Amino acid sequence: MKLSAIKQVFTILISLFWAFPIFGQAYKIKIEIKEAAGLNAQLAYYQGDSKYVKQSAKFAKNNIAIFEGTEKLPTGIYFITVGNIGYFDLLIRSEQNFSISTDTIDFIKSIKIKDSKENSLFFAYQSKVLAFKTKLAEYESAIKRLGTESDSVKLLEQKKNKLNEELNQFVDKTKIENPDSYLTKILSAMDVQDVDKFNFADEELLLTPFFHNFIRLFIKKNIEKGPAFIIQETAKFLSAAKSSQANYQYIANYLLNFYNTFYKVGMNEVFVYIADNYFLPDKANWFTGKDLEQIKVRRDFLAQSMPGKPAQDLTLKSSSGEYISLLQVKSKYTLLFFWATGCGHCTTATKILKENYQSLVSKGIEIYAVNIDKNEEEWHKKIEENELSWINCIDQDEISNYRDKYYVYGSPLLYVIDSDKKIIAVNNGEVEIENAVLQLLK
Repeated sequence: MKLSAIKQVFTILISLFWAFPIFGQAYKIKIEIKEAAGLNAQLAYYQGDSKYVKQSAKFAKNNIAIFEGTEKLPTGIYFITVGNIGYFDLLIRSEQNFSISTDTIDFIKSIKIKDSKENSLFFAYQSKVLAFKTKLAEYESAIKRLGTESDSVKLLEQKKNKLNEELNQFVDKTKIENPDSYLTKILSAMDVQDVDKFNFADEELLLTPFFHNFIRLFIKKNIEKGPAFIIQETAKFLSAAKSSQANYQYIANYLLNFYNTFYKVGMNEVFVYIADNYFLPDKANWFTGKDLEQIKVRRDFLAQSMPGKPAQDLTLKSSSGEYISLLQVKSKYTLLFFWATGCGHCTTATKILKENYQSLVSKGIEIYAVNIDKNEEEWHKKIEENELSWINCIDQDEISNYRDKYYVYGSPLLYVIDSDKKIIAVNNGEVEIENAVLQLLK
């Protein structure tokens, strides 16, 4: 399946943020690092699950590199890379004209900040936390080395727990004493346990390493539920972020891309919903007409197997050896049933269909079953063992392209097709399939 169009759209998203003009005071960040003369330097930022370079520079003979621009930088967590030696983070908010001096031996321990209270607090915090973490690592190493329930281990565990408490108290104290600082906002956001309580509309959190992780947590929380539920939660999610244009655009683009490439039954419906309600025909003014056309092409492709669309033909090899066309089946309704021989849920769904088959036939309903496995011998064996008398077909080499035509990325899967050969329902899982059968029998 070709996905290049949407992948290109996501690439546009990454560079999109810097396309927004941000008027205000220019930035100038002076970096002086002992013994860094001649080394390359980069000012970079976090967005999504990646890092992007904003500006490159080189340390002069006096060990100084300067990053400056005519537009104010968006608030976020940035970092400075120093040759191949390493990097260190810094905070960008309202203070955008400041200097940093340090040493290549240890960036954090040697650092000095001028004209930035935010970064003075940030580096002091990092230095203290690093000391805590170093000591905790020593305790962990000693406990692992001893490896027994000795008194020494118990004492070390007590010391480790006490130090963890002190670390937590230090973090809490930092937040209490600096309530309006950017560091406190970051620490508070990272403390959020319930993804529903994370503020996705806060633009000051967009350029941070964890903003993207919370989007992933939102997806993970809902992904195992049906497409209708995912669509409902997605609508609420995007509505909550809409007050921040930059955040809203990032989230909308990410979700569109995610559901474009996450192959699971029903995810095509989620993609089509997002495309229709947030992008097409002209709802995403941050994209060009060409970009939106690419989204539309993909949208139409994934929508072809949704209810209301004409069923696409499959002419497949049947268990008798002849080739049978789906659209040539003469019936009031046709149940297009995708199943796998080694699937327990498929076994249950097959049993449900078999128990009701004669009743279905009496109402003018036929079953066209497509096995999605490669083993024809096992397929024949299953048909004989279970005495499956409906139309049984297989496409071992997937020549018919049935997976794309009917978005088959899981089984059991049942399409209900009416006499006009139009899809009227899609059901996945044995419970949904049983409900569909009972509804048809009524």
